[in-house]
Amino acid sequence: AQPVQAAVVSAVSFAIGAALPLGVITLSPVALRAPLTLGAALVTLAALGGWSAWLGGAPVPRALGRVVVGGVLAMGLT
Repeated sequence: AQPVQAAVVSAVSFAIGAALPLGVITLSPVALRAPLTLGAALVTLAALGGWSAWLGGAPVPRALGRVVVGGVLAMGLT
């Protein structure tokens, strides 16, 4: 295991995952902010989940499903 590498990748993923929906919130009209932000967050989750699965040699479609379904459930509960 490489804990420093894992920490750096996690920090970068968190920053990217926060920056894209934040940009959508900033640039979208007030009436569309919630649905556009939800969509941007899900697209970002899917992209980062697929990328991490590909980098780790895991099946990408399965990882995408897990990350998107988990994200939708988490957002729905909060």
